[in-house]
Order: sequence, then C-alpha cells, then structure tokens
Amino acid sequence: MIAPTSSDIGRRVAYRDRPEVEPELGVVTSFDRFFVFVRYGADAHSRATKASHLEWVRLASSG
Repeated sequence: MIAPTSSDIGRRVAYRDRPEVEPELGVVTSFDRFFVFVRYGADAHSRATKASHLEWVRLASSG
C-alpha cells in the first residue's frame, strides 16, 4: 500500500490485486482521499485505483 503526496506525482507504481498475479506497471498522475489515479502502459487516460493495491516500483541501482 502506498500513501502518496504531491511530490509522488510521476512516480512509478505496480498494481497487484492478488499476490499470484503479475503486477501491472503505471505512473501516478493524481490522487484524492479515495483513489490514486494511475496511467497504465499505453493507456491514454488514468484509472482510479485503490492505494491498498499499489506498491512503489524501486529502480534498480547501477554499480
């Protein structure tokens, strides 16, 4: 689960509603009290997503 702030707009997240399912990657575009709005893949629009289904994507460090 994530708890986004305004500085998190543009951060990558992974959506997973069940542990056995491959995550779907997206980017946070906005949020409100109820949902985090995420643009997934090549989607033209963001989708409302529950924060409890999202995790931050950690970038692999080089070196």
